[in-house]
Amino acid sequence: MLRYFVSYLFLDIYDFKSNYLTEPYGTRHYTGFDYSNSRQAIYFLFGRETTGLPQEFAQARADHCLRIPQTSHIRSLNLSNAAAIVVYEALRQQGFTGLS
Repeated sequence: MLRYFVSYLFLDIYDFKSNYLTEPYGTRHYTGFDYSNSRQAIYFLFGRETTGLPQEFAQARADHCLRIPQTSHIRSLNLSNAAAIVVYEALRQQGFTGLS
């Protein structure tokens, strides 16, 4: 519990310009953000598979909250799959810089 408290406290004071939250109630798809600057540090924050990020925390940062579209027949994506989808999109937008 302390670990999450410290993490969220840090994020409260951290500049969110290049930080993104992944939540099912985000209003913009993950492909609708610009990750193309390969020199800019970009961070993605994922919540637990079962509970996600605290809703109040995420809603306070709604302009950086992205969503992966999915069917209503599943509860959530596996966390590693969600991370792979989002990170791969960022790499795609950067032209797979540094990858062969």
